[in-house]
Amino acid sequence: MGAAALALAAAVLGGVVSLASVWITQRSKQRGRELDSERIERHRREDWEKARAQRLLAERQAGYVRFSAATRVARDALAACMHDLRRAGRLDDARRAELDERWNAYVAQHAEAHIIVSNDVLGVVGRVNGALRQIYGLVKRLDMGERRPGDSLEALQGRLDGLWDCLVVLREVMRRDLGLAEPAEAGE
Repeated sequence: MGAAALALAAAVLGGVVSLASVWITQRSKQRGRELDSERIERHRREDWEKARAQRLLAERQAGYVRFSAATRVARDALAACMHDLRRAGRLDDARRAELDERWNAYVAQHAEAHIIVSNDVLGVVGRVNGALRQIYGLVKRLDMGERRPGDSLEALQGRLDGLWDCLVVLREVMRRDLGLAEPAEAGE
């Protein structure tokens, strides 16, 4: 019976080894599938995050372009008002309507900018907005004949000249925020 028991033990051991081998193989395949699935999910997440970052950058860039353009258009409208005030002492209805239209467009872009711009740019946007609002108020007062102490065409000219410097700083800060290391030439 020793040989039969040995044969039986060998058969049982062989069966256990076969079952263990099958279990280890299945577990190994399952773990491989889990690792592949985790890798695929990680790559999918990385791709999604990269696409999101690119989309946000593109949206921020477009917002910067719109805000920069709106500030320059508002500045040009205010400068045209200054020239009319010098020439005629007041604005005609067409110039007032143009100023209102451009000012409203600027205000809308300023509101959008508060949502889109980065914290690094927000402070400069605030300074530009403050300067534009002061100039706008001065133009309105000069047009209506409701001057305050210090209100004059010379003060308006000085504020407009100072605004240009703010716009150059705004452009440079926006470019840096977008990853454009070299600022553009001044005076553009």
